[in-house]
This record gives sequence, structure tokens and C-alpha cells, in this order.
Amino acid sequence: VSRAAPTVRARPSGRAAQAKTPLAPAARATRGVAVHAFPKRVPGCVVQSAASRVDEASSRRASVVARAASASTPAPAETGETAAVVNTVKAIFGAGGFSLPWAFAQGGIALVSACLLASYVFALEALKMLVRAQDTLIDNKVVSGYEQVQTYAGLTGAALGPAGDVLCKALNVITCFGISVGYIIFVSDTLISMLPAETQLSFSTARMIITSLPLWVALSWQRSFKGVNLISLLGTCSVALGMSWVTAVALANPAIAQNAAAIPMSNPGAFSGFFGTVAFLFFIHFTLFGVQEAMPDRRRFVPAVSKAFGLSMIVSALFGVIGAWGFGPGVKSVVITMLDGAAGTAVKALLCVNLLFTFPLMARSCLNICEQFVARGKEPNLPTSLVTRAAFVSSAAGLACVVPNFGTVLGYVGGFCCCAMTLAMPPVILYKAMELANTPAEGFEKTKIVVVCVVGLICMALSVAL
Repeated sequence: VSRAAPTVRARPSGRAAQAKTPLAPAARATRGVAVHAFPKRVPGCVVQSAASRVDEASSRRASVVARAASASTPAPAETGETAAVVNTVKAIFGAGGFSLPWAFAQGGIALVSACLLASYVFALEALKMLVRAQDTLIDNKVVSGYEQVQTYAGLTGAALGPAGDVLCKALNVITCFGISVGYIIFVSDTLISMLPAETQLSFSTARMIITSLPLWVALSWQRSFKGVNLISLLGTCSVALGMSWVTAVALANPAIAQNAAAIPMSNPGAFSGFFGTVAFLFFIHFTLFGVQEAMPDRRRFVPAVSKAFGLSMIVSALFGVIGAWGFGPGVKSVVITMLDGAAGTAVKALLCVNLLFTFPLMARSCLNICEQFVARGKEPNLPTSLVTRAAFVSSAAGLACVVPNFGTVLGYVGGFCCCAMTLAMPPVILYKAMELANTPAEGFEKTKIVVVCVVGLICMALSVAL
């Protein structure tokens, strides 16, 4: 029944048989009735005798009114929550996930599991603070609209002013620089493990980095990002396949019981090494604003991320524990380098291709910031752009040559930079946003802001000091 049609009231049954008294318009339509409660058209009523209409009029009117009432109830709107959960999980799991078995072997099963749970709780609380800061600035007309705070940089600038904008850009560059170092080490170690055994002995990580440097520089010069969806699909498939194969190989190891007994339950002295791996997974708030923006109902953003974080925490714990037990205390920081055979080589190749193709996407915002800085805020010309990007990648490669392993890089990047952007800064952003809106934080809310910020600062310090 068309929603535009007027509501039809039933007449007394005594007048229903009169030929001049029409039935409900929808019930007498001869061309078909579009009933919104069903995904198809209902055929029009066939003309019948007056006697038969008398018997059926009452039930037909009731049916029409019921259908009209059903049609007036709107279908539930698409919130985008499922897509947000999927996209968040994809953002969490990447190359850093393959360092989880090493993290569990270093820090101990119980301690790293506790850190995973604590990271989930504090990361979710910090995310709620960022969303609350958005709402506070918008509802109190501090900003003109959602467009001004729909990115992490925009929200930071709106709440903290020019100083916040500079701080955000600096942390962006430092974080992306560290991730670039990690990418280069990960790919170099993986490529070495794919070489014949006799050749591997002559290739150090530093030598492979120098050999592959021209490729990384060329990738940094890439400005066209056509086929991003295909690259994303390739990355998701390669990570899922890699984690599945590592798990299968670990479970098939006959020495898994002996290895499990050799893994400690807790080793606090290794905090600076393993915590960055955990933080690198969950402290990704600055990448989630795009997920929020794509949701038709942004109110479902926090519940969606909560589900994604919870699911990822369980998968991470299982993968890390099984990998640590399966490969033992000597598990490498890039666990896939320990895979053998044709299947293992195929998994390694897929992951390397994935990281090579995603590197320009990951470093894009950072490289743009560097170009603007070198060009003093102006549009950089081509030579300036090429030299700046080459210098950035070469510096990352130089640092990668002297860093012990991939896990160490994650320790500094995840433990310091990611903690700064996702634990220490969100409470400050919310506090300043509430001040700008003339609704300062008080009582329990103020205490919660202080606690989350202090925890973030402590994690940053421990990641460097221990």
C-alpha cells in the first residue's frame, strides 16, 4: 500500500454491500498494489459479484488496514556496524601480528595475555573519549560541523589549537618512520628466508636492506593509488593465510608440549620488547576515523569497534600462545621466516608483495607532511618531492640496518608513538574540548581522564626505559 495513500476507515457492515460504496482504494485497484511490507507487487483484485463482495468485504478491509499499518512502519536502517567491525579487524591485523608468538615467548603467557586485556580496556576507553570530544565540540557549536573533526588531525587541531596540530603532525611522521623501518626489516628478513640455505648464510639483514633500497625508494615515489581495494583484499587474504598456516605448523610440531613447558608465565623485564607488539595491534585510533566516517549511523561506531577489539584480542591470544608453544623459546620476531616447504614460501611471498604494495599507502600522509615542511608550506615541485621521499626512505633503511630485529622496532613504535597518540593524547583532547565548550570535566569523569592519561605516559616511559 502506498504510504502516500490516505488512511481508510471501515464503514458499517450494513452499507458495505451497496454498489455505490467503494471498498478501500487499495483493495479495488486493478493494476496491482505495491505493498511496502513485501518485496513484490500484489496483483489487483478481480471484479466479483455483489454477493461475494458482501462476504469478503469485511475481511478484505481488515487485511488492507493491517497491510497499511505494516507499511507505515519503516524498515530498520542500515547502520554499517558489520562493515565497521570487518574494517577494524583488517586494520588491526597486519605484519605486526606475526610478532605475537615472539612477544609471548619473551614476556610470558600470563603477562602478555594480561597486557592484551588491559590494552583492550584502555584502548576502548580512549576511543570513547575521542568520540565524546567530537560530540562536545559539535553540540556546543565550537566547530561548524562534523567535517572539522572527522579526522584525528582535525579533532586535535580543533581541541588543542595550532600547537596540537604541530604535535599531531610530528607524531605522525615519527610513527610512520618507525613503521617504515619495521616494513623494511620484515620484508628483508622474509626474503632472506626464501633463499636457498647456502645463500642465506652470505646474506645479512643489512645487506638485503641495501640491495632492496632502490625498490623502496621507487615505491615511495608512487602517487597514483588506483586499485586500492584490490590491494586491501590481497593484504587481508595474505595475512589470514599466513596466520592460519603458522598455526597449523605450530600445532603439528611433536615437541609442542616440551616447548610449552619452556615458555615462562611472566617475565616483566621483557616489557619494553613485547608491549610494543601488543600496542601496535590495538592502539590504532588515528586510523579508525575513516571507518567512523563511512558509517551511516555513527552512533554504532564505538559498539562496532568494541566487538572488533574483543574478537581481535581472542584471536591474538590464541595465535600468540600456539605460535610460542609450537616454535618454542627460540621463535623469531618474524615467525613466518620459520616456515619451510613450498607452502611456506608461497605464504612468505604473498606477505612480501602485500607489504610492498601497502607501503606507499601507509607512508602517504607522512611523506606529504615532509614535503610541505621542506617546501615551507608551498606546493613542492617534482625534484623537491623526489629528493624528500628518497631521503625519508634512505634514513629509514639506514636505521633498519642497525636495529636488532622487527620486534624491537615494534617495541618503540607501538610502545611509545602509538601510546602517545591513542592513550596519552585522547584524555587531553577531551579535557580541552570540554573547556572550550564551557563544560569542564568534574568528578569521576575528570578522574578517568587523569587515569587514562597517566597510564599512557607510564607505558611510554616503560617501553623506552626497560
